[in-house]
Amino acid sequence: MEKRVVITGMGTVNPLGKNVADSWSKVLEMKSVIGKITRFDASNLPCQIAAEIKDFDYKQYYTEDQLKMSKRMDPFCHYAVAAMKEAWESSGVKVDDPYRIGVIVGTGIGGLTTQHENSVVLATKGPRRISPFYIPLSIGNIASGYLSMIYGLKGPNLSVQTACATANHALITSSLIIKAGMADVMFAGATEATITELAMGGFANMHAVSTRNDSPETSSRPFDKDRDGFVMGEGSGIFCLEEYEHAKKRGANILCEVISTGLSGDAHDLVAPDPEGKGAYASMKMAVEAGKIDAGKIDYINTHGTSTPVGDIAEAQAISKLLTKGEDNVCVGSTKSLHGHLLGAAAAIEGIICIMAIKTGKIPANINIFNLEPEIKLKCINTDIVEKDVKIVISNSFGFGGHNSSVVFGKI
Repeated sequence: MEKRVVITGMGTVNPLGKNVADSWSKVLEMKSVIGKITRFDASNLPCQIAAEIKDFDYKQYYTEDQLKMSKRMDPFCHYAVAAMKEAWESSGVKVDDPYRIGVIVGTGIGGLTTQHENSVVLATKGPRRISPFYIPLSIGNIASGYLSMIYGLKGPNLSVQTACATANHALITSSLIIKAGMADVMFAGATEATITELAMGGFANMHAVSTRNDSPETSSRPFDKDRDGFVMGEGSGIFCLEEYEHAKKRGANILCEVISTGLSGDAHDLVAPDPEGKGAYASMKMAVEAGKIDAGKIDYINTHGTSTPVGDIAEAQAISKLLTKGEDNVCVGSTKSLHGHLLGAAAAIEGIICIMAIKTGKIPANINIFNLEPEIKLKCINTDIVEKDVKIVISNSFGFGGHNSSVVFGKI
């Protein structure tokens, strides 16, 4: 029989909160945490808003022995360490055989702060002043490697980088590794720290982000007619995935099952999705078929829903095609209007929200929909919290380059 994969722990630090409980509480408040950028002077940028993590003290997540190295780490690593600490503690995993526990923590962009700072040093002080730690602290795989060192995990260790689909791909890859018998436990997720002047300027110049600077709380508007781009967020989310029998044997607290997953490629454009949502549909269809799931039984679809003009319509078309038997049972939504777009870590915080919906029986509301996009025909985009017995949830995440991913979580 094919091995089953379950989630037995999760952790996060993100604009909503510095742990799972606080983050979920903010989701239920239905209030956006997007505001004016405070980290640097953004007055000269077209986009001056973001969802920042406030009052984050990375030192509390490291032991005394780790503090020296931690001072050199890029913020994207600090966020991963914080999320991993909660995921590790909540899972209750013990390291009996370090070669049976692995880590896959990816990032969409990596150590952008470190890259930017050293570029300034190169331009102003010359190449001899570039930090000798520049390379190891900016490369995207270093978070995965560093976490394995902190916890002594010697199982499969790698990183994935598929833009905004990264966290889902880390989770999917980890699930496949467990099913293949290569590990009993995998810690999977992603981390991102790109609220920098360089990133904000770059995304603004490609007209990808909202410029509704006078109304930050309503700037992210997935599915709204007047949406004008996404809003940058930051943070990390990490899951503990475990082989079902292994989890049962040790008496783990099983949160849900990873029932099935789906993957596809648009093969269309560097940054724009297929306008008809063909890749998104293929990804969801693969996941549903792999899990032998009746699409009419899906309770919640947490969409990629970034608040971009083309992307929201394309995904809605794909969902309509998937739900050919009707929309009576399902709620469709995006929570990015609450916490911003965490890029590579987007599917991590959204996966946590999906699991909390299963655990609590509460489906998050869509906020900032003042006028539903007329090209979106879905009638199941809920603007209030829906309470019901949530058994089947799909989490979608799509990335630049046409990378599509869908994960089906199930109640157990």
